[in-house]
Amino acid sequence: MSFALAPINIARNVRTRVFTDPEQYDTEINAARGFSKSSTTRRRPPITQVMEDFSDLNEASQLINHVTEREVIDAQNFWAQSIVDISNSFLTGGDYVSLAGERAGELYGYDHSNVLFKPTKAAEQQFRPTANDAMSYFVGHDAVISGFKEDQGFAINAKKGFSRVIFKNHQIDCHGEVAHAMGTYEFMCATTGEISEVEYTFGYKRNDDGKVRICLHHSSVPYASGNKTSHTKPVESRVKRKIVFDPAQADPEANQRHQVATASW
Repeated sequence: MSFALAPINIARNVRTRVFTDPEQYDTEINAARGFSKSSTTRRRPPITQVMEDFSDLNEASQLINHVTEREVIDAQNFWAQSIVDISNSFLTGGDYVSLAGERAGELYGYDHSNVLFKPTKAAEQQFRPTANDAMSYFVGHDAVISGFKEDQGFAINAKKGFSRVIFKNHQIDCHGEVAHAMGTYEFMCATTGEISEVEYTFGYKRNDDGKVRICLHHSSVPYASGNKTSHTKPVESRVKRKIVFDPAQADPEANQRHQVATASW
């Protein structure tokens, strides 16, 4: 006995992807088959558009990294408040050294970039390129390891403390990721109430963590002639001055008149 097998038709429902050659493209045939050129080809933006988009993205990124005048003023206010807070901590018996280290890490960019620091009261070690050098200046040589003996602790005002610090900007110049500020700041002694004025130049830079920190700090006492302090008022001099003149520019008649007038005094 034999069995006759009926034929089985299996329909394959497989989607095929059609690749078209733009040079061989036939609009009528492909339209009849349900294909269109727009559905089978992918348009690419022109290279000029790509470059413009990249330029816009780069410009936006730079604007985000720009240091603004508002950020400079905020950094200055935080610096001033930190000096007062460290002084208060010292005068009240608190851990002023730990507080100074915490604030210095927020204010100065030692762990992120080079810092150019020239303190006011530094004669032997004028420049402080490391965080430990800066800490020695702010809290005193006896409060840190390998401190400099000339450092009496600026942030604690040589153990007298500061009760107020005021920034007075001459000018703030913002250009990109760095901004500069120049002016004077006033420090009020917490013990005597005396106010000292110091000149400054600060540089601020946005670090890789997005925060703005100090990258340049130069302070100096205002210049006063005669090696006098900035708080001393000038005294009128009573010393007679010798007049030196150029004979080639002298007027004999005018000088004769002057000598006669002088002799009659």
